[in-house]
Formats: sequence, C-alpha cells, structure tokens
Amino acid sequence: MEKKITHWYDAESKIFYKYYYGDIEYIDLIEDWSKLIAENKIPKGVKKFILDYRKANLLTPPHMAMEIANFYKENISWFHHAKVALIMQKPEQVVIPILANEECSDELEFRPFYTLEAAFSWVNG
Repeated sequence: MEKKITHWYDAESKIFYKYYYGDIEYIDLIEDWSKLIAENKIPKGVKKFILDYRKANLLTPPHMAMEIANFYKENISWFHHAKVALIMQKPEQVVIPILANEECSDELEFRPFYTLEAAFSWVNG
C-alpha cells in the first residue's frame, strides 16, 4: 500500500483528524506536522486531535517516542493542553503514545485507542 497521510478538520466537533496509510516512519510524522503548522492548516485553538493508524504500518521504533514528544514540545503553541488520541490496532504500536505521554503529560496528553468511537469519546470528555 502506498504511503499517504490525509487530514481534515471537523468544525462542528472541533476535532482535527489525521489518517495514515501504508508504511509510516518517524520522518513522515514530523514532516507532515511541520507542513501543517507552516501552512497554518490547523485552526487556531484546536485542542482535540484524532490520529488514525489502523491502515498504517508505523515503522517508528519505541525509542523514538522521546523524539516525537520533543517535536510536540517544540511546537507547544499548537498543542498546549491538547488531547491527542491515536487509533492503533497493532499491539507493538501502542507503546509509542504511552511513552510520549510520559514525556509530555504536563503540556498535552497522548492516549492510544482501539476504535474511533473510544477516541472520540475521550477527546470530548
């Protein structure tokens, strides 16, 4: 499957969604967020994010969770007090948001979920 990242903002629920497809590496995560930030594609004040990895192979090893956390901290003006729900159905992927959350818990929250419904409920809670 070809690597692809799509995104859209639901103005009604005020949730920013990202969908990942294919083999996704650390650099893909960072480059896509950087582009969205540089082009002001994330509406100001958004604090709810749902990242869907169900159709992706996240090739980022767990030790990269610190680098991911650092990226969010370096861009905290976009993510301060945000909830970032990650939909992941592959057990080996779940460790990354757990480790990233340990690094960022004062500034924002990461949490893995198995379903869209559970992620939606948490970001709205």
